[in-house]
Amino acid sequence: MLLSIAGIFLLSNLILNVHKANTERMLSIYTSESVIDASGLAQSILDEIQTKAFDEETTTSAVSDTDSLTSVNKLGPDTGELLNTSFDDIDDYNNFSTTIVLDRMGAFAIKVNVTYVNTLNPQTKSNSPTFSKHVQVAVTNYSLLDTLKFDHIISY
Repeated sequence: MLLSIAGIFLLSNLILNVHKANTERMLSIYTSESVIDASGLAQSILDEIQTKAFDEETTTSAVSDTDSLTSVNKLGPDTGELLNTSFDDIDDYNNFSTTIVLDRMGAFAIKVNVTYVNTLNPQTKSNSPTFSKHVQVAVTNYSLLDTLKFDHIISY
């Protein structure tokens, strides 16, 4: 009788350990797949942004003075630019957000933030226009352990 109980206990313990290992493996697979998908989506947005003019003032002609650039408090879409398909310059993407749903991994929430940065020290945010902009794309998904942030500096 005691041997039967010990056998059942060992078998139960083995089944639980196998189930736990399988669950951890699946979690790792889903997390990895989410990171790959999020990276692809963020890169796609960054690629799209890089095809745009540096600033509203540079869409048709060159500028040589930072005073000609869009002011810090006006970064974002211009009047009439409601969708990213109508954006014509980088800072139109400031505060842009969208959700992309993939069949396997569900909804990915994407948020873009654009700021001016010090040209010689791009880690430092600037309170006035410069010839360098910092673009940050943040991506979240239920399978990601944390928000993934992708940073890119674009200079004129």
